[in-house]
Amino acid sequence: NNAKEKVVLDFFSTFADDETVLNPDLYKSKELELHSGAFCLYATTLITKVYENTESLNAHYTERKESYKQLVKNKPKFANLTDQELDTFAQNLIIKDIRNCFAHGNFDISYNLHTKKLDFVLRPKRNDFITPEPIVINKTDLINANKKFFRTFAEKYVSLSVQDLKAQFANDPTKPLMSIMIPSQILKLASYYLDNKQTSKSQVLFEKSSSVLILYALLATKITYEQDDYYNIFGKESKIFDTIAFIRNSIAHNGVEFENLADTIKYTDKDRKFTESMSLSVSRLHLIDKQKEVIKNLNGEHSQKAMDSLANSFDDMYKIFFIDIPKTPKNATNQSEKQ
Repeated sequence: NNAKEKVVLDFFSTFADDETVLNPDLYKSKELELHSGAFCLYATTLITKVYENTESLNAHYTERKESYKQLVKNKPKFANLTDQELDTFAQNLIIKDIRNCFAHGNFDISYNLHTKKLDFVLRPKRNDFITPEPIVINKTDLINANKKFFRTFAEKYVSLSVQDLKAQFANDPTKPLMSIMIPSQILKLASYYLDNKQTSKSQVLFEKSSSVLILYALLATKITYEQDDYYNIFGKESKIFDTIAFIRNSIAHNGVEFENLADTIKYTDKDRKFTESMSLSVSRLHLIDKQKEVIKNLNGEHSQKAMDSLANSFDDMYKIFFIDIPKTPKNATNQSEKQ
């Protein structure tokens, strides 16, 4: 729960609230360092979407794939598949599992405090072929997949002249921000926490102007991973969950764009489009995150009725501070402003 807070405290302390600054556990927890590293690595991966190329991840899923083969073979409609067709079918299920687990945050981490070995343990949620075996991806393979993404991006532009580069980004000078600059900065954070040789803080330096963008990426990562918490606490019909689902879907489907030199951010998910200032989007996610954390921390101390009442009050508070994200016709844009 405190992974994002530790990163903020360590590198963006001006954005840390008093409760975070006064929490001694954030300063000394070795376990939390690994969680923070995994969190930053996940944030990088959400932006680069290297999980779309499953071969680059060196994932381990032999047992799950074999279970899929058996489950598929047992279905009458697939009984006539050849061995090769069966293998391809099962492999495609694995590919979809990996994509969905990262896009929806359906994974745990497994780690060793002494060696700093860390694995992402993907736990796919399916309604058709249900089997308990996880998909396991080591941190090193995920880091390397992201580094390869950056190299490929760089190689694409390294041979271009200055004039050609200007032409590439003339219409959208902020295009490289989301695709390369921000995730490469966040990967530095991951290395700081996960590197056995301990990358020094001096090697993880940020331009002041990029701090808000990185903070936004960390907040968006947290709400993506914890989407189920919002559903369970606030309910499907709440404005808070609707916001979380909309932003999470926009992120998962490449529907997030920086505009006006990253002063504004545009979300797109199917028939919904919404544009607001970057600072307002950060404030929106920060408030929702804090509201959710309050209720989680009170869980078990009060009746369910009291918890539901508090959740409803928080939803009402959210509606006071932020206008709704409406469902809109295609190609329509809404500008959000604080009420």
